[in-house]
Amino acid sequence: MIRFLEYLGCGILWIGSMILTIVKKNPIGIIILSLMHGTECVLIGVKTGLKYGKKLPESIAMCMTFGFTWWLPLKKQIEAETFTDADFVRTDHDFTMPETGVQG
Repeated sequence: MIRFLEYLGCGILWIGSMILTIVKKNPIGIIILSLMHGTECVLIGVKTGLKYGKKLPESIAMCMTFGFTWWLPLKKQIEAETFTDADFVRTDHDFTMPETGVQG
């Protein structure tokens, strides 16, 4: 639900910027959004998208449209799913299957 609201907010910003450009003949809103999202896209958005397995065109489109509301959750999910060597160390509390003697 939160992601939906974030995407809705981005859509409202883009639509508001377009209306401002058409009605007032003032493209400042679109220029500012394009510069901000373009900078995010180049610096972190595409890299995060590619690391998560998204294709380049999808990463660019999503980052330019939604900015950090798209790449930040991906980055947090990547960091949460990243395994280290410590994740594979056996401890006394690990569950192991008993040996059955069946070879397969």
